[in-house]
Parts: sequence; structure tokens; C-alpha cells
Amino acid sequence: MNLLDQLDWSYWKRLNPKEKRTLLSQLLLHFVSPLMKISDIELKDFELYGIKCQTFQLLIDEEEFVFIPGNKDAILGWNLGTKGLSLLETAPNAQEITIPQELRGKYNFFDVDSLGELINDKTTSLRKVQIPPMFVQRHALPAGTNYLGIYDAVTGSFSGEADQFSSFEEEIKEVLSPNLTPEESLTWSFPKNIVKEDRWYIEMIPHSDSYYVFSHEKHTYTSLRKKIRRKNFDLLTEDQWEYINGAGSRRLFRWGNDLNAKDPYRGKNVRKMMACANMFGLFFDTSMERFEITEDPGILKLTNKKNNVGIPIVDFLPLSTYFSNTTTMIHEEVLSPSDYLYRKAILIKI
Repeated sequence: MNLLDQLDWSYWKRLNPKEKRTLLSQLLLHFVSPLMKISDIELKDFELYGIKCQTFQLLIDEEEFVFIPGNKDAILGWNLGTKGLSLLETAPNAQEITIPQELRGKYNFFDVDSLGELINDKTTSLRKVQIPPMFVQRHALPAGTNYLGIYDAVTGSFSGEADQFSSFEEEIKEVLSPNLTPEESLTWSFPKNIVKEDRWYIEMIPHSDSYYVFSHEKHTYTSLRKKIRRKNFDLLTEDQWEYINGAGSRRLFRWGNDLNAKDPYRGKNVRKMMACANMFGLFFDTSMERFEITEDPGILKLTNKKNNVGIPIVDFLPLSTYFSNTTTMIHEEVLSPSDYLYRKAILIKI
């Protein structure tokens, strides 16, 4: 049996931990640059909505990656309309929904079949594809950035790459601890994010007084892709992105088909599944404020525009594993870290 066959998920899940470690050693030896630092290798069990995967989490040059087994017969895309979806509530009257201009006249938002047409139109087509094994970054990064650590804006403490942070520290402190008059202090609040081009970028961690800190370089899609490849990484294709998001499941969303986040009983669990690591241990942005770029500049995943129609299945559709954007990106557009994310991968190709 060749190496790729052993790395297919159907075979991988039958291996014991010792056999998996032997295969991982081969992959690190032959497919990861010897110039990269490998550390903190752990065999972990990940699960989301009944789909389980035991695989390796590790640091590559101090960044978190996971190994994702390949799949020779992955089924991706959606053509089921509303079939199998557990939440198809429509607003009780027309006053409670706001239909975006681009959707007006195309769909009847009070009709299940018409909503099914909308879902099919806004998702990628059903297809069978071959997905290679790969190491994938756990968290997508803001475009043009490299993660350094976490800064507590209240205590002024930092944990992470202290040497690199020290060159930005005073600038960041000045921004987050300005000298304010008593009147100004009444209206001032911590900024959501700030970029100082070619220096640093900070982004508030939700529900906290701390910030993620990144170094920043101004990049277009073309220059960012070149930089990633120089370090022996790749971006993901649309097929690969959809697979690492939902594992090829026949569900519209990676956590299932339930969007009842406001339900007093199920809502807490739905919100938790939306935000937690998926069945491969990966995290995905749920803010609907940024795109995640792919290997093809014409294909973006996620979205930077919230619908707020008032119908959950429409409003949350951009979070679907199979959501298909109509927005494209210009090669030479400077990528703002507050608008675009990118995720590195090492593809195992023989």
C-alpha cells in the first residue's frame, strides 16, 4: 500500500496511535521544510456534530496546524434545497423582513420551495472530488499579518513573541491608553482593530479587554501568495476549503442544519457549535465581516456583508460550508486585514 492510500481518511481512522505517529514522522521528514521548527506535537480527538477525527495538532514555526487526512471520494456542494433543514421559519408578516435589493423579485421568502431555490443558487454545485492529505493552519490570519501574541489593554501585559512585540509596544500602548480629557473619557472606547501599515495590526478579542497582536506587511493577493509559496506553503482551493470546513458532510453548515441560536433551550448549544473547533480542530470566522481568500483570486469564502433579512436561513447562509460568493477580488487590490483572512496549508502530493 502506498503512502497516499494510508493517508486517506477511510484508512487513517483504522490505524492505532503508534502507526499514525510513524506516518506523521515520514510526512514531516519529506514534506515539511527542514528550515521550519516543528514542536508541540499532540495526537488529539476532534468532534463536531457526530463526525470524529483523531489526528495531530502541532506547531510549525510557532503557528498552530493540524494534519487532515485525504479523501479520494469527497462529496461536496449542495443541491437539496431546503431538504433536511431543521429551521425554515419565516417572519410572521412582511414588515419584519428586509429583502436586499439584489434579491427582490427573484425569490418568495415566505415559500419553502422558493427558499430552496435561493439556497441552491447561493451554494456550490454537487460534485465528487479528490482531496489530498494536508497540514492546515488552525486559525485563518488577517491578510498581510503574522501572529505575535496577546496584549492585555488593562494590565499592559503581553504573552507571545516578546522580542518582536517590543518594537511596537510603545506605539500600541499610546493608541490603547491615550491621554484624554474628562469629557473625552466619557465617550472613548477601545477600538475594534487598528492597522499601522508595514508595522503592526491589533484586533480585539471578543468579550474581553485583550487584543491579538500581529506584525503587518502591506500585500496584494499576488504578493501575499508569492510570500506564502516562498515559505513552502499553499493557499487552499475552493474544494479543499469546503472539505476542511465540513468534512464533506451532507449538511449545509459544519455544525449541522440548526440555526436556532435564539432558542432558549437549544440556542446555547448551537452558538457553541458555531464558534468552536470543527471535526478537524479548525476554527472559522463567524462574524460575517471578512472574506477568506483561496488559491483562486476569483473565489472568496465567507462574506464581509451581513444580510439581516430577518429569516435565519438567509441571514446565516454565508456561514454555510458550500456558500458561493459572487464577489471577486482584483489581483492588485491591497488586502486590508479587517476585510480579508488567509489560511496556509502544506499539501501532501506524490
